[in-house]
Order: sequence, then C-alpha cells, then structure tokens
Amino acid sequence: IGVTLLLYLVAVFVARVPLRRFARAALPAQLIAFSSSSSLASLPALVESAEQGLEIPTRIAGFVLPLAVSTFKIAGPVAWTIGALFVGWFYGIPLHAAQLAIVAFAAVFLAFAAPGIPRGAFIMLAPLFSAIGLPVEGIGILIAVDALPDTFATVLNVTGDFVAVAVMNRYGGENTAT
Repeated sequence: IGVTLLLYLVAVFVARVPLRRFARAALPAQLIAFSSSSSLASLPALVESAEQGLEIPTRIAGFVLPLAVSTFKIAGPVAWTIGALFVGWFYGIPLHAAQLAIVAFAAVFLAFAAPGIPRGAFIMLAPLFSAIGLPVEGIGILIAVDALPDTFATVLNVTGDFVAVAVMNRYGGENTAT
C-alpha cells in the first residue's frame, strides 16, 4: 500500500495531475485489478480512464497501457523480496542484504517473462530460490498464502501502469512545453 501511495505522489509531482483527478480516474481499473488479481483484466478500464478521466490521447493510451500491462510489473521486486523473506523465516534460513538485493534485481527482469495470469510469476521463483539457498518447496507455501497479497500487488501494478501513461503524456506528448 505504501508503494502505491508513493506512485500517487509521482502522478502529482512528475506527471502534474491533480491528486483528486488521478485518484478518481484510477479507481475503476484498481477495483477490477483488486477483484480479479489480473492486470490484463483491468486494461480496458485503464484505457477508458486514461482517455476520459485524464484526457490522454488515444494514440498514447493505446500504445503505453498495453505495453505497460504486459511488461511493467512494479510489484515484482516488492512481492518477491517479501516472499523470499517469508520463506527464509518459515524454514529458519537467514537471508542477508546481498541475497535480498539479488531477488529484487532479478524480479525486475524476470517479471518481463512471467505469464500474465494470477500467480503466474511463481514459475520464475524456482531457480531464483535455488540460487540464494532457499528451498524450492517454499514456493508452494507462497502460492497457498498469496491470494490476498496478490490483490494488492495487482493494484500496485495497475497504478504503476496508470502513472506511466500519465508521465508519458506529460513528457512524451506533443505538448511538452507546459
């Protein structure tokens, strides 16, 4: 939730979208993301909210949002690091800062290859857990307890996608002199 709130600050201070307008426009997609645990399911609401709520041109929203939904998973480093900490705690294996940094760094790149389905990224954790000395069986425990945290992670991803399109509109559109 904290990282999601930080994204609101990016929308306000970097993309220069008023907070109330951004929050109102983002809400429909966030509700779909929360209820479905799928960023892809929220894509139509994201595009509609960007075009109508933020008045972003179709050519920008139609390009940035599908690309962002399929590749930009900001929740990955957060969720995977917390998951590794949980598995380490569960098995009594201490993890050091270097191992956590490896998980967070790898999550940035491995998220690009993760399937766009709920809990699809767990496939990518097996080699990563092996590399840092965690038992691969711990992934099963994460899958079992992931339903609720995944809803918040999906909201974080969708909010990040919405911020990305707002920033692109501000700095990548034709009217960048404002």
